[in-house]
Amino acid sequence: MAQNQFVDRLKTLLGDAAGVSIYPCIGDLVVNGIQRSRFSPSDQVPNRQNVTQYLAAWCRDVHLSQNECRTWLSDYAVSMLASLSRSSASRIRHSTKSNVKYIYQSGHPFICEWENNPFRATCSKTCHVYHEMVIRAAKAKADSLAAMEQRHAPVPPAVAAPMVKEVHRAQFLAAMQLVAEELSKGTDKNAILKLLKQKGMKTRSGREWTYSTLSNEIRKCKS
Repeated sequence: MAQNQFVDRLKTLLGDAAGVSIYPCIGDLVVNGIQRSRFSPSDQVPNRQNVTQYLAAWCRDVHLSQNECRTWLSDYAVSMLASLSRSSASRIRHSTKSNVKYIYQSGHPFICEWENNPFRATCSKTCHVYHEMVIRAAKAKADSLAAMEQRHAPVPPAVAAPMVKEVHRAQFLAAMQLVAEELSKGTDKNAILKLLKQKGMKTRSGREWTYSTLSNEIRKCKS
């Protein structure tokens, strides 16, 4: 049967591991593809991309190289999945290449979904990875929930920077304290003005001190 060529190629690629690596669902998909008779009229039949990504994730899981997966899966998709789309053979190959690259680079895990797999592919509880897949599914769900909670976690409020006027006011008060201290010592205005400039202190509007501004501020304090 022509379809068995793809099983034979897989066995060659997998070598001694083929017996345990080609799970019942994979063997069914490889030999039979999507069997529409297994779906009711109300069911949504998986598309070519669904099958391609599922098989690519399996290839990665059983340690086939990306190149081995791409070559085998491209031929399989053209032969077995063409009926699921209207794309030409060249388009199918290009799409398959993109899907394989996505799966291998993203590290997308293989989870068979057991008897509930969307392909209606054969499943057996005697499959040696059956229980492992249950654990994988639980972990994937937990990771997904954790990521969702992380995305929706409230963002701590940022500490607002002081408004410009508040900054100027603080600087001005510090400057006026200095002025008061120097006046109490008998320091003249020119010396105080020089000191304010040396210390980089600003007026209430954030500008450099002038003799006129200093005199006005001292007069206000005395009035």
